[in-house]
Amino acid sequence: MPRIELRLTPELHEYILQYKPKSLSLPAFCSLLIEQTANRVLDPSGTLGLASASEASPSSSTSIEEELTNKSNKTKTRARVRETDPFKAKAVSSDLVPPDLLDCQQLLPEFWAVKKGVRSEGVWSRVCGKLRGWTPEQRREALERAIASGWGDVFEPPSIRTSAGHPGGYVDSITRDRQTRDNFLAMFSTAEEAA
Repeated sequence: MPRIELRLTPELHEYILQYKPKSLSLPAFCSLLIEQTANRVLDPSGTLGLASASEASPSSSTSIEEELTNKSNKTKTRARVRETDPFKAKAVSSDLVPPDLLDCQQLLPEFWAVKKGVRSEGVWSRVCGKLRGWTPEQRREALERAIASGWGDVFEPPSIRTSAGHPGGYVDSITRDRQTRDNFLAMFSTAEEAA
């Protein structure tokens, strides 16, 4: 890509800095302005309408000013949306955990950080609603399984399914591993049984 050295008057430099989004560097923003203006017809001086205020026509400077204002406002709007919904971030504060789920105060933010999929206040409310329907032990088990597996949601633990009379059917890998370990350890006598 060819490199160009661009020299700006101090007035034009200050003017551009007023509208430059914080997310772009000055060279990147100038490049964006040139690229967007390149499709327009060049004026006789070849300055793309960015010359000093005395040389530029009022209509071209007004349109560029409007364009700069619109770009700046779009960036600020996106930032405001992110600031208003704390649930969009991976790291949520444990203060956001509802008072009736204080037993999940450590596990719920940890789950939120590793979960797959969309993060929003609606999803947070739905997950909390599911957890409210279970006992504290079942909540802990469901959150630990979701964290270990990187799931996008919490699912009812197998202990709920078996107590509700559901057939055994599918057994997830964590439960299967625990059952295998318990069966293996049951084959050996303990010190109490040997005595």
